[in-house]
Amino acid sequence: MPNEEVSVDNSPAKRVNISVNDTSALVALCLAFLTAASILLLIYQSNRAVELRIEAAEIWSDYQTRSVKATIEEDPNLKTQYSEEQELVLRHAVEMRERSKSAKDAMRVSLYAAVFFLLGTAVAVVAFLGRPYMVYPAILLGIIALALGIKTLL
Repeated sequence: MPNEEVSVDNSPAKRVNISVNDTSALVALCLAFLTAASILLLIYQSNRAVELRIEAAEIWSDYQTRSVKATIEEDPNLKTQYSEEQELVLRHAVEMRERSKSAKDAMRVSLYAAVFFLLGTAVAVVAFLGRPYMVYPAILLGIIALALGIKTLL
């Protein structure tokens, strides 16, 4: 036994060769999953924008109602109370309108991200079907879409 040598050449790990077609398929698959996630993010952003728009409209309606109450009311105490409440509701309505606008802008950027992911996936499929050099534009489109998607979350 002391004369036996241990050989490192017979290791069970072997080098795996990945073909260009496998790389294109992997890129297409990753971009397809990212496209699905981006579409889900777009749906979330869209619902959020609509909810904020509805809430802003309700608050604005409340502001207008208090304005009418303040002008019709004959009691001076209630008139001042409605006027004070009207000022508070106005500030809240303006704030909600700004939040609604920013949510709408985030939805628009999320839409662009979904479109870029979709285009990247289509280009990656073209690369998989026979044009291996098209994988690079697909990756570039995916990176642009990922940057836009991250921007909507921040």
